[in-house]
Amino acid sequence: MARDGKKKSEKNIKKELESHNIEQKKEQQIIVHKTRSSSSKKYVDTESWVEKHLDELIDIFNLNMLELDREEAKAVAIKLVDILRGESSTLDKDTIKRRFSRYAQNMYQIIAQSVLELRESLSIVQLEFIVNNIGELVLGYAPRLYREAMEYGREDLIDIVRASWRAYWISKKYSMLPVECPRCKFNSLMPDLTCIVCGSTVSEEELKRSIDFEKILKELINLYSEEDVKKTIVYGYLYINSLGLKPPTHERDKLDIEVALNTKEKEILKLMLTAGKGEHRNGV
Repeated sequence: MARDGKKKSEKNIKKELESHNIEQKKEQQIIVHKTRSSSSKKYVDTESWVEKHLDELIDIFNLNMLELDREEAKAVAIKLVDILRGESSTLDKDTIKRRFSRYAQNMYQIIAQSVLELRESLSIVQLEFIVNNIGELVLGYAPRLYREAMEYGREDLIDIVRASWRAYWISKKYSMLPVECPRCKFNSLMPDLTCIVCGSTVSEEELKRSIDFEKILKELINLYSEEDVKKTIVYGYLYINSLGLKPPTHERDKLDIEVALNTKEKEILKLMLTAGKGEHRNGV
């Protein structure tokens, strides 16, 4: 029976980690445990237990390296213990330590999130830890991490955040990246030309310059049919996405940015059409 109970507890912890949500779970676990009906064993309150063993828990959770004050460390420890205890009515340090080690990657992500919630500004030590442990939560915290890394002049940390942003965007949000923002260089420019990371609003001209628009425009004739290119000239616009350019005759993706063609750009397409016909007549 004890072994079955242990297995059940371990399963409950794993389930708890998988369902952890950054927007809705701040106090949920504490409330659940505090209001749980009494069982055969007296239920040990998480908060009072953490307060009693805080110094040891700070060491177990490696919180001493994060430059937190005692109240901040206590808040983080309560959150971790409340998750790690699962459905157990009792608490002991050895079990908490063992489970923390087993789920270390998940726990460090929760610590990173907790520090972000507790601190209005981060020390460089805290920022480095968070950038390297925030995981998929980077999709929600990238604007702040970018801003704080910029204040410290840490381009190396910004590069890590960018890479994490790209990876988790593809795996968690959508199959295609947004267009790269000319200002912060994150793939985070929306169809209305606003960046969801740095907050900038860019012009079509700035976007075109950043991607060397005229150069890639010349490749349109090699990627699409002559009819597509002709209609692009007539319509006077096309789409930009993270994969390149797309004629207006093709279905618009939700991340595509519509940009107008000026007279010079239309002339480039006309010249490319003429050159293409000449090559065809010459058997090229």
